[in-house]
Amino acid sequence: MNRHTPFGARLLLTATMLCAVTACGGSGDGPAPAAHTSSAQATDQPPLPLPGPADLNAGLGIALDPNTPAAQRLDLVQGSDLDPDLVGKMARAGVSNGVKITVVGVEYAGNGIMQATANLTLNGKPVDGQAVIPFVAEGGRWKLQKAWACQMLVNAGATSPACAN
Repeated sequence: MNRHTPFGARLLLTATMLCAVTACGGSGDGPAPAAHTSSAQATDQPPLPLPGPADLNAGLGIALDPNTPAAQRLDLVQGSDLDPDLVGKMARAGVSNGVKITVVGVEYAGNGIMQATANLTLNGKPVDGQAVIPFVAEGGRWKLQKAWACQMLVNAGATSPACAN
């Protein structure tokens, strides 16, 4: 992103991109549709118990708090083994854009992917519609999907070695 882009325009672009990446839209009267559908879903069971919205909100709070020690955040995002500061970069991007995420629903999408439906706020203004935030089962826990984390960084004008491939 251009350094000379006015902050308001950069924030609007970030909100728009975040919304596009997380499948915002619709009336917000119900959960967003699953991004992955297949006939195999009927027999595919979650590899781990699904956490509730309160558990995910607590985890996201820890992950996106820049004051949380890095060692505590390492296993929360897929790909953080490739860049130990990946979660720290996300936290700083979230703070600089006033991002607030409130998970309101959780569902298993199949193939080891859980989707959290969330309300987003950017700099105190709610984003229209609900976001769908993907998590992957990895290492015996649910982790925020690397592709989503990387897109959040791109939207905020940041980069990570974890996002290179």
